[in-house]
Amino acid sequence: MAAKDQLEAQVTVAQEMELAGKAPVRYEHEERKPVTETKKGDVTDELQEREPFAETDEHVGVDTKELEDIAADIKEDLAAKRKRSEKIAKACSEIKNRVKNVLRTMQLKRQKRDYRISLKLPNVLEEFTTDEQKDEEGEGEKEEQIKIFQEQQKRWQQDKKGTERD
Repeated sequence: MAAKDQLEAQVTVAQEMELAGKAPVRYEHEERKPVTETKKGDVTDELQEREPFAETDEHVGVDTKELEDIAADIKEDLAAKRKRSEKIAKACSEIKNRVKNVLRTMQLKRQKRDYRISLKLPNVLEEFTTDEQKDEEGEGEKEEQIKIFQEQQKRWQQDKKGTERD
């Protein structure tokens, strides 16, 4: 892996140098014979030369099977994470919908309660005003009764004084 990364880095540096107009830097171990293909096969096969990171298992030092297994594991993990995130998103939307429904029903109950109260309110106010009027009239009657009682007390006291004199 490290060798492949190093090789890719060198290639990108060389491409950048060419774009900048400078000659690319070449290292001794990078000197290779040009690879050409023929209809019969790869010329490098005849010369017993191999590319260092070809995608076949026959090359020494490179275990592409292991890399493929790792790539497959990564793909499986990503698929599992994607499924998990989709399930979480679905659960969140279901919970959101439930909360919306609960809030909607609570609001409807509140509106019904307020409507019933608003219908009862005028009747309650009317009863209250009539009770107040009765209380005011009752106070006037109480005052009259108090006056009558006080007059009766005065008569009794006068009668007592009159009977005591006799």
